Amino acid sequence: MPRPVPVLATAADLQAFYQAIATVSFLLLGFWWPVGRAAPPGAPARHAYGVSMYFFLPGLMSLMASVNSELTTLWRVAFALTGVIGALEVVLYLRAGARGGRGELALRALGSVDDLLIVVVALAPTLTMDLGLGLQPREAEAILLTIMLHIGANIAWLGMREPGSAAPA
Repeated sequence: MPRPVPVLATAADLQAFYQAIATVSFLLLGFWWPVGRAAPPGAPARHAYGVSMYFFLPGLMSLMASVNSELTTLWRVAFALTGVIGALEVVLYLRAGARGGRGELALRALGSVDDLLIVVVALAPTLTMDLGLGLQPREAEAILLTIMLHIGANIAWLGMREPGSAAPA
């Protein structure tokens, strides 16, 4: 039986998606900042900063992806750089003596893997088609950004709710 031909998203679909993700990302970031600032004295700011990166970086990537959909180099460089920054942030968070529950730390590790996958797709965009995923590179990146926002929202929630967490109360 022949494989069905995938229906790929149009440039306009991806443009609208990335604009929506940028809006949601910066909205979540705006909601998070007051929470991070409300931390009691002595609470580590590292957690609040780490969570903010899960909202800021997808917003930044989405803005760059929606500048010019025909200029693939622009989104590829933006996604590769921000993916490296995101993965590095997790490493720095863990090296700083991160506190938090197992769920929060597992989500951060998953976030780092997501960041690295973003870098891989940005550097090797044909990989998504070569693996038979039936996705354009920007479609794969869109899925990875959605996962990143989900991870960030869950880290924020767990950080505020888990006992012994590093998050502001």
